[in-house]
Amino acid sequence: MTKKKEARQIRIQKILLERTKVKISDLAKELNVTPETLRNDLNEMENLSLLVREHGYARVISSSFETPLTMRNRENPEDKRRITFRAFQEIKDGQIVYLDSGSTVLLGANALQMKKDITIVTNSIPLLTHCIAMNINTIVCGGFLFNTGARTYGHFAANIIDHLHIDVAIMGTDGILDSNGFTTMNSNELSLKRHVMNQTKKLIAVCDGSKFYTSAPYIFCKFKEFDMLITNKLTDEQRKMVQDIKEVVEV
Repeated sequence: MTKKKEARQIRIQKILLERTKVKISDLAKELNVTPETLRNDLNEMENLSLLVREHGYARVISSSFETPLTMRNRENPEDKRRITFRAFQEIKDGQIVYLDSGSTVLLGANALQMKKDITIVTNSIPLLTHCIAMNINTIVCGGFLFNTGARTYGHFAANIIDHLHIDVAIMGTDGILDSNGFTTMNSNELSLKRHVMNQTKKLIAVCDGSKFYTSAPYIFCKFKEFDMLITNKLTDEQRKMVQDIKEVVEV
């Protein structure tokens, strides 16, 4: 897929998340593309369960539908790599580190090769593949597999976490809810995230600036529970939103 096509589909996704339902002819005009080009995009996105088409309209399946990881990996990749590289500076050699299943951590995973004698704990299937390739000690949180997010969840995954003492946990977020806390699109993430937080000495959140404008229904923690947030350069309004976090690092 070309970068131009990727950018267009990401824009379509954002338009639908904002408006829920859009007339296809209006969408073609807004994107300044031919009906054929838009039809091809909508076909691909419908096959990925990102939208449905009905009577000349395109709409999201649900306002709280979780975007597939393959699509999230295309959003702001350079920002996410830069944020993750900075987060990995907080990892010391020999530590046990939890890395979650978000796209931000995954896009910067190759930087883990610079660490010595670390053990990675994760529920991310794609991250597990990276760790195998880099020959890194890895503990997999086995459990039920959630295909859309390419991650495990549930009682069995949480039970593994409860048997560990984690030095650092680096976790993403689907959104930021005003001044209340970090959020997730899917309720099946809530329990495992809380178990990780209970077993970890240092909690680091990572996200790019787009999360400040993304709504997700489930709050998994309050800002004050995290030791650090690593993100893009923020506006004064955004800094005020996350002022309860102990340390905010802008890269």
